[in-house]
Amino acid sequence: MPRHFAFSPDIATASTIPARLYTDPVYLELEQERIFGRTWQLAARTEQLEGTGAFVVADVAGESIVIVRDGTQLRAFHNICLHRAGPVATGCGRRQTLQCRYHGWTYALDGSLKRAPEMEGTAHFRPEEMRLLPVQVAAFGPLVLVNLDTKAPPLAHFLEDIPARTAHFGLDAMRYVQSKRWTVACNWKVYVDNYLEGYHLPVVHPGLNKELDYDQYRVEPHRWWSLQHAPLRPVRAGDDTRTYTPRDAADEAQYYWLFPNLMLNVYQGQMQLNLVLPDGPDRTTVVYDWYATEPPAAGDAQWAKLLAFSDEIQEEDITICEAVQRNLRSRVYERGRYSATRENGVHHFHGLLHEFLQ
Repeated sequence: MPRHFAFSPDIATASTIPARLYTDPVYLELEQERIFGRTWQLAARTEQLEGTGAFVVADVAGESIVIVRDGTQLRAFHNICLHRAGPVATGCGRRQTLQCRYHGWTYALDGSLKRAPEMEGTAHFRPEEMRLLPVQVAAFGPLVLVNLDTKAPPLAHFLEDIPARTAHFGLDAMRYVQSKRWTVACNWKVYVDNYLEGYHLPVVHPGLNKELDYDQYRVEPHRWWSLQHAPLRPVRAGDDTRTYTPRDAADEAQYYWLFPNLMLNVYQGQMQLNLVLPDGPDRTTVVYDWYATEPPAAGDAQWAKLLAFSDEIQEEDITICEAVQRNLRSRVYERGRYSATRENGVHHFHGLLHEFLQ
C-alpha cells in the first residue's frame, strides 16, 4: 500500500485524506517520527517548575524527557544517562543534581557530567566533554512545551501572534484547577478533525449550539495554527437555561488549535486545554486541563455546572468520533469532500499532515 497520498490546496476541488491514514499502523509510526518528534508538544505546567531544582519527567513521542528549572532558566534533556541509558530522573520533585538510577552517574542542572564513579581506568574518558542530550523547551502562559527537534524554529515562531491575541484573557495569571482523561476508540486525527469545524454543532451538540451563534461561527487558519471564533448568543430576558451569559457585545469563545494536537479553549476568565495523544491507530487519550484566573472554591455550583456541560459535549464528541472510526474501516469508503464554507480548518490540518508526511 503506498504511503504517499494526493492533496489539493484548493478546498473547493480537494478530497479529504484517504481512510487508510486513520487505520493503517504504518502511518502512526511515521507521525511519531515526522510530526510529534518535530513539533512543539505540551509537557508540563509552569507551576510545577517553580524554584531552582524543580523537575518534571514527561513522555513525548515515545521519548522520556526531563525538564528542570536551573535558576531563572528552563532546561530540558533526554532522560537518558550517557553511560548505559539509565534514567536520570523519575516523576517530579526538586533536586540540585540529576542522578542516574542505574550506576549513579550525576549531572548538574545544566546537563554537564559532575560525577562518574569508578571510571578512572577508562582510556580517553573526559567527563568535561559529556553532557545530557538537550531538548528545546519554552513556556507560554501557564504551559511548558518541548520540541525534540533541536533544529526546529522556537516556539514563538509557531505561536506567531497568539500571545497578543489572548493577552486580554490574562493567560499568564491563570492557575491550574483540575484534569480529566478520556480514552476514545478512534484515531487521533479523527478527534482533531472533529474539533476543527463547527459544521457538526447543530446535529451533534444541540446544547452548545444554543449557546453559540452558529451563523457567525468562523475558522481562521494560520501557518501552524487556527482560531475558531464562536460568538455567544444574546440571552433573552427570563431565560435561565443558558450556561454562558455574554458580558458584552464582543464577548466570544476563542478556540485555538496548535498543530498537531493541542487545543486551547479560552473564554470568560478560564481556559480549557485539550491534549490529544495517540495510543494506537484506533485509540486516543484526550487530556482535559482546566485553568482559571480565579480558581473556584470547593463546591462552587457554577463551576460544577460548567464541568457538567463540558462532560456532555465531550461525550457527544466521543460518540460521533468512535462511529466515524468504525466506518473508516469499511471496504467501501475511501475519501470524502470538504464543505468549502465550514471545513477550512480541517482542510488546513490535512495540508499540514501532507506537508510533514510527504
